[in-house]
Amino acid sequence: MSKQPRAMALADDICGPPSGTVLTHLNDLPAHGGKSIEFQNEEGHRLSIFVQKLDEDIEVYLNRCPHAGTPLNLFNDRFMDLDNTYLLCRTHGAKFEYKNGKCIAGPCKGEYLRKVAFSVNDDGSIVSE
Repeated sequence: MSKQPRAMALADDICGPPSGTVLTHLNDLPAHGGKSIEFQNEEGHRLSIFVQKLDEDIEVYLNRCPHAGTPLNLFNDRFMDLDNTYLLCRTHGAKFEYKNGKCIAGPCKGEYLRKVAFSVNDDGSIVSE
């Protein structure tokens, strides 16, 4: 089992935007609450993250399963299982606790999704830290 890694600052990645960049707005999240966001630098390197709102709680994670490195979503912005209880990797069915990103079932059990440091402004915009 691994320890939960610290939340990453997007600005620390070669593709990440500077601190304070608006990632999305609460009003732009669909009813199911998930939204994938991708950044690409001039050399073509990519960074994929996702925002997930569940009730009034918001989390932002790197969109990369610790098992195979694939995005959690395959075709759309849905990241939760059918019961809206766990984050689900659509590639191999791994389930992750919503709040801390810990895998509780699947091939990467005990591993963690990487959180992204963010804040929510008074106007509802979700920004990178």
